[in-house]
Amino acid sequence: MVKRILLLALLACGLVAAPAFSLRPYRPEPVDFETGAGVQQRFGEAVQSKPIRTSRRFNLVGLRWRGGGEPGVSVRTRREDGGWTPWTTLYAHAEDAPDAGRGEPAPQGSSNPTWVGEADWVQYRLTRSVPGLRLHYVNVKGSATAADRLRTGLRRTADSAAAVLPGTPAARAAEQRPGMVSREAWGASSCPPRSAPEEGAVKAAFVHHTVSANDYSRSEASSVVLGICRYHRNSNGWDDIGYNFLVDKYGTLYEGRGGGVDAPVVGAQAQGYNAQSTGIANLGTHTSVRQSEAALDAMARLIRWKLPLHGVPTSGSATLVSAGGDTNRFGSGRSVRLRRVAGHRDTNATSCPGDALYAQLPELRARVGDVSPAGAGTRLRAKLSRTTVGYRAPVTVSGRLTQLDGRPVTGTRVGVQARAGRGPFKTVAKVSLDEDGNYSTVIRPRGTRAIRARFGGGAGLLGANSSRTTLKVKPVISVRGLPTSAAAKRVVKLRGTVQPRKRVLYQVLQVQRGLGFRTVGTKAVKPRRGRFSSSFRPTRRGLYRVYFIVRADRSTARGSTRRRLLKVR
Repeated sequence: MVKRILLLALLACGLVAAPAFSLRPYRPEPVDFETGAGVQQRFGEAVQSKPIRTSRRFNLVGLRWRGGGEPGVSVRTRREDGGWTPWTTLYAHAEDAPDAGRGEPAPQGSSNPTWVGEADWVQYRLTRSVPGLRLHYVNVKGSATAADRLRTGLRRTADSAAAVLPGTPAARAAEQRPGMVSREAWGASSCPPRSAPEEGAVKAAFVHHTVSANDYSRSEASSVVLGICRYHRNSNGWDDIGYNFLVDKYGTLYEGRGGGVDAPVVGAQAQGYNAQSTGIANLGTHTSVRQSEAALDAMARLIRWKLPLHGVPTSGSATLVSAGGDTNRFGSGRSVRLRRVAGHRDTNATSCPGDALYAQLPELRARVGDVSPAGAGTRLRAKLSRTTVGYRAPVTVSGRLTQLDGRPVTGTRVGVQARAGRGPFKTVAKVSLDEDGNYSTVIRPRGTRAIRARFGGGAGLLGANSSRTTLKVKPVISVRGLPTSAAAKRVVKLRGTVQPRKRVLYQVLQVQRGLGFRTVGTKAVKPRRGRFSSSFRPTRRGLYRVYFIVRADRSTARGSTRRRLLKVR
């Protein structure tokens, strides 16, 4: 057993110490798994499971069953001290759902998921028995197994000493939209959409709550978002997370369903109205707990930006046309008039967003105020020809600027902007649009940057920013003086250059052993003004290979030379 633990520790240490450090903090790979219903005890029509011990730890759990029954559902988990949490009520009907006929399955026989922090014991209650009951678990913290916990602890310790790219900063006055945590930052790469997003229109904003625990910490909130995404995708079978945006109790906004925060992306948040609205989900349960001032302010900022962007005011009423659905209060084709800022219960058979938060909607509308569109909304797209390049290598940035109805914008220019670390975006190129609204330009980055395009507005058009893409830049290392053959025990001298200048790089020497190569030496080399010299002494005959690496830091990604072979006589 001791040997096994030591082996796991060495393996994890090897992963941490490997040269391929990431520019971003370590994010463990999420794990989904399921169990059956376990042993049930009956109390009349109601059932309660005996405590279920899972083989792995989980952070989020929900229930799924066959058919469309809607029993009362509650769960609890056991804490590390052995005590059990209070029972948490889960909504057993389709709180949020996609529109019918759009390819995403309507949830039948499922509960909302709930965030539990960390647990490996769970117990549930149902007001009546249901067939085919399954419990779906998600772990997003890298703590599912003992090996996972060891690896995650070591990697996060290493991250604390490593340079990483920061997350999305808070909004500044110069920004066209409020600051929010991007999909990339909360880990959406571990919850990829099943298909490309669809676009509709935005005439109103629906307010939701996620019906999960309220006791999450600030640092856990991003993990809660990722957990919900995994549940929506992997348990409900949806394309992506259902909500367009989310907000935590600390006032932090999160980008939801993919497709661009400025696009009218069709979500799965208000069945029958997804193609005509945007949805904002509040993390937690607000049946009796009021939402925080910080969260209300954040939602108000988001709505003041989002609705006018799509050409509608933030106050007054909107008329939506119902697309039907099992949870819809109004039949398909019926016109429904509601407030621009509405609660989910205004159109669907649900108590969402909870009595306490629903009572706060008048206050939210007052904070939003009456903001009218200042011009026609625009949409700006940008793509990079490559997302990983060498130092100062050319990268083509191209895209298109259109009005929201798809008509091209012409006769103006857009800026290509770059941001290093937590600094501001700076314009690195300005380029004119062609007759179809297209643009293209070449940049030569000196370091890893966040890249976006920006249109400042004008001539009756609202400004727009494209989504941002991280462009990783690798150092360029050139090595001279390495022969193809050498004598054993003779010094081999090398020299070279590295751009941009670095304080240290590493020389790696490997020797052939069987069908592979084994590292026999790693040496730190300190360049001066971008130039370096090094040497090594092969001790025996054989086939060697040599290469140099530069580890990732604040300005660049990891870089390396190709592996050069040396035959030693």
